[in-house]
Amino acid sequence: MTDSPRMEVPDVSAQEKLNQIAVARRDGLDARLEAVRDHLAGAFGGLGFEDHYGELTVVASAAQLADLLRFAKDDPALRCEMLTDVTAVHWPGGRVEHRAQETTGWPTYAIEQEGRIDVLYMLLSVTHGHRFRIRVSLPDDQPIVASAVSCYRSANVLEREVFDLMGVRFEGHPRLERIFMPEEWEGHPLRKDYPLGGVEVQYKGATVPPPDERQY
Repeated sequence: MTDSPRMEVPDVSAQEKLNQIAVARRDGLDARLEAVRDHLAGAFGGLGFEDHYGELTVVASAAQLADLLRFAKDDPALRCEMLTDVTAVHWPGGRVEHRAQETTGWPTYAIEQEGRIDVLYMLLSVTHGHRFRIRVSLPDDQPIVASAVSCYRSANVLEREVFDLMGVRFEGHPRLERIFMPEEWEGHPLRKDYPLGGVEVQYKGATVPPPDERQY
């Protein structure tokens, strides 16, 4: 019996991996995404654009979102037929410390920031093969934005998830109800101001205590 062939794994040091990441970040957007960025900039005023590791993020206001999504779907140069995901990140307000000395050598400093929730829409063009995201920032004390369901039917379930777990209200959604938590549940578990405690769980006839009360 002959030995099965062994796959050779290249010996790449940690520093070489970091160098590869740095090169990928410097390379910026490819030609397709540069064309997308320039096309959107020419069609809409007031948009912001970010690119990290070859990915394009379009920064828009809540008022621009509905028109921007419709344009991204219908415009022949963009033709984003699919909304693949809607997600959100909570940035609570208050005093935030930046530990700058770890990367730049400057001393740690603190800033006061207002709480916000960033809602992100992931778009994909099957026709052209490009993908990018749109980001909208909302105040975390009243996060309200127009629903995308009239433009993308996939937004129906995706927006319900963000509503349930983050508390974002999507105006015009046909059935904005919780999708994971019970309807009577108080609060939104993925917000960073949500308590870290848990609830008891029934499992195989026994009660499993919440995580903050377990003995490990």
